[in-house]
This record gives sequence, structure tokens and C-alpha cells, in this order.
Amino acid sequence: MIESPRAVFEVLSKGDLDRIHAATLEVLERVGVRIEYDKALDLLKDVGAEVNYRDRIAKIPAHVVQETIRSTPKTVLFAGRESKNDLRLEGTRVHFGTGEGCVNVLEHDTGSVRPSTETDVANAARLADGLPNIDFVMPVFTAQDAPQRTVSLHDLHATLKNTDKPVMVVDFGLDANHLIKMASVVAGGDDKLRERPILGLYSEPNSPLTHVKEWTKNLMTFAERKLPIVYIPSPSMGATAPITLAGAIVQSNAETLSGDVIAQCASKGAKYIHGTDTSVLDQRTTTWPYGAPEWMVINLAMAQLGRYYGIPTWSTGGCSDSKVLDGQATWEAALSLFVAAQSGANLIHDVGSFLNFGLTGSLDLLTISDEMVSMIGYVLRGIEINDDTLALDVIGKVGPRGHYLSQPHTLRFFEREHWFPGLIDRQTRESWTAKGSSDLLQRARKRTTEVLNSHSPTPLPNDIERELDRVLAETEREILGSSPR
Repeated sequence: MIESPRAVFEVLSKGDLDRIHAATLEVLERVGVRIEYDKALDLLKDVGAEVNYRDRIAKIPAHVVQETIRSTPKTVLFAGRESKNDLRLEGTRVHFGTGEGCVNVLEHDTGSVRPSTETDVANAARLADGLPNIDFVMPVFTAQDAPQRTVSLHDLHATLKNTDKPVMVVDFGLDANHLIKMASVVAGGDDKLRERPILGLYSEPNSPLTHVKEWTKNLMTFAERKLPIVYIPSPSMGATAPITLAGAIVQSNAETLSGDVIAQCASKGAKYIHGTDTSVLDQRTTTWPYGAPEWMVINLAMAQLGRYYGIPTWSTGGCSDSKVLDGQATWEAALSLFVAAQSGANLIHDVGSFLNFGLTGSLDLLTISDEMVSMIGYVLRGIEINDDTLALDVIGKVGPRGHYLSQPHTLRFFEREHWFPGLIDRQTRESWTAKGSSDLLQRARKRTTEVLNSHSPTPLPNDIERELDRVLAETEREILGSSPR
């Protein structure tokens, strides 16, 4: 966690923010959004939206959007199983977590790629739990060895067992009540889960300007249960969003704000988190890149907009389009992490999780990114200026041609003022050669293995673990019926 970066990077002026907000209101009131869930249309009609049920278009007046912004909590608790892992989302407090959805694993010991399993989900959660700079956990992988219709249940089940940090899950269309039921078991009941929300939902509208039925239902379910909601678009500029940065920001802002309108209509005070994941359509490859500078700039702008509204914010960093863990992967991960951290966004996800456009996950990239976050946190914390740190007394005592090695002042501030790497190598070449000439990837593999072999998350009490297992089995039978897949 970065308590509050001293240097928050802002790309928009106050006038720019005002113009984007005004344009967003115009889009919502004049163009509207398509909503494929009748209950949500009814709620919007009740608050004054112009609703066309035939086309499922709701045109939302500016005053409704403004009231939504006022109703959205300015601070959101995202709780861990243990209070030491609680996150308070507000202002420019920055927290880092993994992403979710990789269907392949880049094996950290062989470099081969294979389909992910539930064991991989558990290992990724355990590694994230053991890395000190990862604040929240999403199931990095998907359990390809589980029945397709219940993969989300298995992913959450494995993650809840292997971390006591806050957990965010992706909405893959499964009824959200099933996920909430599992989290409720771990939290100690529905009331305890509401009081200490250990589970959040990540979901998306369908760009441009469409709210799909299943995802809208789940958005409203989490809103009613007062659990944290991230509901952000992921359009491609030039395909499902305007080609210009400003136009893409306006549409993305309209999509996430209209999601907030639905959430607040469902339950005033819903714990909504603002953001986007908008990138460019690469016209040469027709891919949606994670390492694009356009994507980083839009993340900066959306973090500013979230603060403009006073709403907690979501962003992305620490991932890459590279197919392997190489120089491109670490370059794109480091740059996107630094930019996202400087945005002051409250939750930064995908940290060290994604290669190959989010299809492949690497535990070693997660380990490397953990150290990147540590270094970035040091850079962004700023410089402490006081009589002691200005060091006038010790400068005078040492004087010209002296040294500071034996000074009490040096010993007192040595650990407090300086950052110490774990993976970065600073040896002389002779010493590095004598110790085996290991490169960054070899050191990361070693560190990943050490954490997986030595770290044990706080176990669930036996009765709760048995109940969680029972709920998984019972829910899976209910969903699958007689069909195993």
C-alpha cells in the first residue's frame, strides 16, 4: 500500500474535468444507455429517466447522475479475514492486487505453457498472500479442470482457502448470490459479511453503452448487499469506443457512471468504485493491448475523474502483452505499475498476473511485480524534511574530507531512509559470477518457490472449511443438475 503518493500525476486540468463531465451528462441524457434487465429499467423510470422499453434505452437526466454521485460513499471498507489486511478506499490511498481470468499457466520452472487448474488458482492465491506488497487477491487463473458452468465457484473456493486478504472476483455471469453465499460462510454470516465485506465484485458493461442482463442483475445484487462493486468498461478505441482519447474517456465515464446510477437505484449508498480499462484497437494486429501508452493515459484521466467526483477509484498495472517472461514483460509491467501508482487510484489490479493479452499467467511475474511495487512505493513516498534529516549537525561534525560511516546518525537512519532490494542484483561482477551468475528470472523463480514452500495462509477453522466445501458441492449440484458440464 502507498498511503498517499507525494507526486500524483494528473493529465487533466480543472477545465478539462468540467468539460468531460458535461459531455458525459449530455451522452447519458441525449443518447442514453441500453439496459437489458427490466427491473433496472423500472428503477430508472421511477427516478425520472426516459425509458423506451421496446428498444431498452434509458435516457438519464443530469440531476439523476448528480444525485448518484452525491449518494455514492466517499470511503469504502474492503476487508480481509483479519483486520490487519483491511483496505480503506479513499483519496489517493493506493493498493495493489492481482487480476483474474488466465486460462493458461506459464510454468515458472520450465517455461512451458499449459491449461490452468484449480491447484494453480490455489497456488497463486497462496503466493499473493505471502508477498508483502500485494494487498488484495483475485483468482489469477481459472480452474479449467472444473465444470465450465461452475468455474467461478471453484476459483473463489480455492482463493478463500488460501488467503486472508480481501478477495475480488470477476463476474462471469454466474448468479452472484452463489458467490456471496460462499463468502458469507467464511465471514461468519450475512450480517458479518455486510459489516466486514471480504468479497468484492468486478464486472463490466458491454461497450458501447450497453448493460447486459446477467451482469446488471449481479451488479444490483452486490449493491443490495452493500458489498464493494467495480463495474467498469473495457472498450477498444476505434472499435467499441471513439478513436480519440477524449471521446473514449467520455464514453467510458458514461458507462461506469450509468452503472453507478443503477447501483444507487437498487440500494442507495451502494459501495461503488469508479474506473475503466479502456485500451486501443491495434490496427496492425487487431489486438487489445495491455501495454499501450494510450491505455495508461486513460487510466490516469479516469483516476482524476473519480477524485473529481469523490468516488473510490480502480485502475490497472503490472501486466504485459508479451508471450513470455522477458524484457518486454518486465518493461511494460514496471511502466504501467508506476503510472497507475502515480494516478493515486485506490485499487490497482492485474499486478504481475497477465501475459499474452490476459490469457496466460505467470507466478514469477507476480513475484517480480511485488518488488516493483516496493520500489515504486519508496519513490512516491517523497522526502521527509526536518531538523534531523537535514543533518546540519552531522555535516558540521564530519566536515571536509571526513566520512559518515561510523556516525550514529548514519546508523540511526540507515534502514529508515533507504530501500533494500530482494531480487534486484547490486553485486560486483566478480561476486555475482562467484555466486552463480543468476539473472532476474532465475532469482524470481527461486523466490517464488521459496514462498510457495514456506508460506501458509491463516487456515479457516475446521467447521467453516467443512461448511465451505459443503456449499460448493451443494451449489454445483444445483447448477449442473444432471449435466456434468
